[in-house]
Amino acid sequence: MKTTIKMITIALISLLFTACGGEGSNSTTDTTTPITHNGTTYGTVTSSFTGKVWLDRNLGAARVCESFDDVACFGDYYQWGRNFDGHQDPLSGTTDATTVNHQDVGHGDFIIGHSDWVIAKGSRLQRSLKWAKTDGSSVCPVSFRVPTLTEFQAELLAIGANAQNNVDTFNTFLKLSSSGERSFTTGLLVNQDANGRLWTNDTNGLISGVVFFDSGIVNFFREQHRANGYPVRCIKE
Repeated sequence: MKTTIKMITIALISLLFTACGGEGSNSTTDTTTPITHNGTTYGTVTSSFTGKVWLDRNLGAARVCESFDDVACFGDYYQWGRNFDGHQDPLSGTTDATTVNHQDVGHGDFIIGHSDWVIAKGSRLQRSLKWAKTDGSSVCPVSFRVPTLTEFQAELLAIGANAQNNVDTFNTFLKLSSSGERSFTTGLLVNQDANGRLWTNDTNGLISGVVFFDSGIVNFFREQHRANGYPVRCIKE
């Protein structure tokens, strides 16, 4: 009888351990209510490390990634702090004319040939505040915003996450893809399948925050070229 009770107890503990994801795993909880924003429908995933809720894919992505090089989950390529205005489409046209109006560029072309797409002084903080909005008027859905560099670090550097390269970042609950970037010099998509970059809302002077990962590294650094196009993953406020 004691042996039977012991075996049942062990089985229950094992079941609970598995349900929680096990020690050091980055388990998730999926919600069942879809979120539609700017024509794309998303689900959400919840981090077992931080309790933070994230969209289950990059903005504009057709589906959750099935592999780190899954083209269908690459999503859109935003210039830092820019609105959803058509430029983020990987196939949008290009122009070499910068703008002084970061709120309304007046077209949906991807601006190339300049390290920043807007030349108006003092627009950096305003662009950051725009991306921090949670009322659905910015790039992220209602209740969501563009995350900070620290928030990405909390997930990818958590004990047990083992995020050392682009395969590891795909294997986390965020299912991050190696979507490459859209170059500000040419407007072409480059480094797809080789590395991944994601914008954050960190900004200071001439630089803004980027999460970077490839076959040999995961890094968090500052990007001087705000006109580059990178995907965006939103976090719930």
